[in-house]
Formats: sequence, C-alpha cells, structure tokens
Amino acid sequence: MPMIALLVVFVVMLPTLVHADLNEDFAACRRTILQIGSNPRSPAEQYCLGLSHAFALNHKKDRAEAAEWFRKAADQNHAAAAAVLGYLYERGDGVRADPAEAARWYRTSADQNNSDGLFNLGRAYEHGIGLSKDIGQARTYYQKAAAAGSRDARQALAGLGKGPVPITAAQEKFDEGVRLYKAKNFAGAAKVFQQLADRGDSKAQLQIGYQYQYGEGVRQSSDEAVRWYRKSADQGNAVAQANLGKMYEDAIGVREDWAEAVRWYRKSAEQGYAEGQFSLGRAYQFGIAVPQSRQDAIRWFDMAGDQGHDQANYFANDLKQRNRYVGFRNEQEHATVVGNKLRGVLLNIEPAGRTFRNSAERMAYLRQAGKQADSEEEMLRRESKTREYKACVDSGASGCIPP
Repeated sequence: MPMIALLVVFVVMLPTLVHADLNEDFAACRRTILQIGSNPRSPAEQYCLGLSHAFALNHKKDRAEAAEWFRKAADQNHAAAAAVLGYLYERGDGVRADPAEAARWYRTSADQNNSDGLFNLGRAYEHGIGLSKDIGQARTYYQKAAAAGSRDARQALAGLGKGPVPITAAQEKFDEGVRLYKAKNFAGAAKVFQQLADRGDSKAQLQIGYQYQYGEGVRQSSDEAVRWYRKSADQGNAVAQANLGKMYEDAIGVREDWAEAVRWYRKSAEQGYAEGQFSLGRAYQFGIAVPQSRQDAIRWFDMAGDQGHDQANYFANDLKQRNRYVGFRNEQEHATVVGNKLRGVLLNIEPAGRTFRNSAERMAYLRQAGKQADSEEEMLRRESKTREYKACVDSGASGCIPP
C-alpha cells in the first residue's frame, strides 16, 4: 500500500483550468464502472470508461486511453463525451493540441443541446479557440447553455464584453515573483513575495511560507513557515489552510495538535479544495481527531477524486472493497504493526467510531493490534501443528511430533 504523500501545495504550481462540470457524470459512472470492466457495450459505458482513465476512478490514469474511449462514444452521438474530447484537444491532453478540432467537438456536443458543449462553444467564440472571435455568437451559446442549466455560462454572460480585469500593481509584482521562482532564482522570488506578504497578500504569504518550509531562497524555518501559512489561512486561503493542517498533524514548526489539524482541513475542504478534501478524508480514515468512519472517508475521497485527485481515487476505491484494512497513516505506523514480518493473519481490526487525539494514542492502539495479530498467528500455527500431529497418529506412523 503506498504511503501518504506530504500535503504541501505550492500556489505557483496550481493552474486555473476551465472545464466541463462533470460532477454528476462522475457520480453516475462511479456506480457502474466496476460492472463495465474493459469491454463497454454502449456509448454511455464508453464515456464512463473514458472518465475512469482520465481521472483514475478505477483504472490507471491514462489520458490518451481516455481520449480513445471518449472518441468512440462521441462518434455515436454521446454529447458529454464530445464536450470532454473537445476539451482534451483544446488543452493538448492525451491528444495533440488542435483548437479547430476542439471547436468541432464542442459544436457536435452543442448541437445536441448539451450544456457543457454549449458553454464551451461559447468560450471558443469568445476567445477565438479554433474559431474567429465573435462576441455575438459567444453570447448566443452562453444564453443557450444558461437555459440548459449551466452556472458557468451565467457567470460568463455577466462578464461578457467587459474586457479583462485590470491587472493591479500587486498582481504584477506577484507575477514577477512567479517568473523569478520558475527561473530558479529563489532568493529573488523570496524578496518579492516577502514584500507582498508583509502588505497582507494571502497568495504571497502562502508562497513565502512554502519557501521557508523548504529553505528555498531563505533560511529554512518551520516556525516561519507556520507563521506565514497561518496569516494566509486566516484570510481564507484554502491551500494555506490545508498546509497548516498538515503542520499541526505532523508537528512541524508547532506542537502536535490533531484537533487543530482537522479544523484547518475542514475549512479547506469546505471551500472545495481537493487537497483539503483528501486530508479530511484521511482524518476519517484513521480517526484523526474525528470518529473513525470508512464511509465518511470515502465521501471526502470521492469529492477530491471527482476533481482528478489520483491518491483520493486510489484510497476511495481501496476502502470500498470488502475485507480491506483501512491502512496506516505513515511508514512508522506500518513498521509498528508489520515490521519485517510477512503476517499470515490479515489485520481486520478497524477502530470504527474511535477518535485518536494524538499520534501517541494511535500508536498505542496499533501496538495492541500488532500483539493481537501475533496472538492470532500463534493460535493458527498451533492449530495447524495439532492437526498435523493428529493426522500422523491416526495414520499409525511413528515419530509423530506433538505440538
């Protein structure tokens, strides 16, 4: 079982993507993907298999494979598949980037009155994606998408024709810091971000906190990382909230405080941030300051997975299987129970409803679980030896070794 990756997300590395609202489709496909297997019989099943490959719902993430299944479904007039395939062509994700091909598939979807296809065709006209810019046509398709229920289209209509939002001096400065960071000039980037952070810019506070945590362009300091994460988190920055929660969970720069960790995870998760949702799912998976609950863990993992979070998809699918142990929080926990042993007894002890206030409580529980597993293994070993001895005696053989 893979170990949990460190949850620290760098703000510069988070591109803002505009894509179709797939939440309902994710939910529907999750219910059927195991039955579909690898031989879908209908366009709807081909579309679900495409989503599974695209977002690792129950298959290894493979956008090229996803594109092939979307194409098969779209060729049979599956409107949602056509909309997603257009998006892959727009982004060059799993296929060669081709704006004209993207627009073609958007139109195929829009012609079937699919809200995502209508919305994306409106975007194509507004921004000149494979088509000549035409604000009138953009408005027409946004209106049709809005009538079909697209919230994104209503927002796009509100901003249509108003032009780009003016870039503020602070944003220009932040962009300068991003350029320096990407150029590996960490010290120069840190100076820029520090100036903005001192003025209260939450994105810069998150960024300078990250650089302090990892000593990029500044002296490494977990204390400073926590201080700046907190300033950003207090302003509602969901990434900083998730990072700060991880600091409290792992006692990095602060004393361990699992209740505080979960408080920040929840704030981040409730803003829809995938990493925050994943971290809150882990809290329920292991009973970190909340009552341990497999179903609540799955619920939050599914939310993160619906946004393409691969680890969340993995753990959601793993926990949904029967007789699967909930796993270990980190390598230390794994070593405490398993060590170098190849256990013959599956650990099926799940602390359902139990809340662990700190790592010491959880480790004590796991040590006891390890002792119980040892006891069960010894019992099975003795039962096996007893059966062997009885069979030997019953056969009339000599030299039978008692257990």
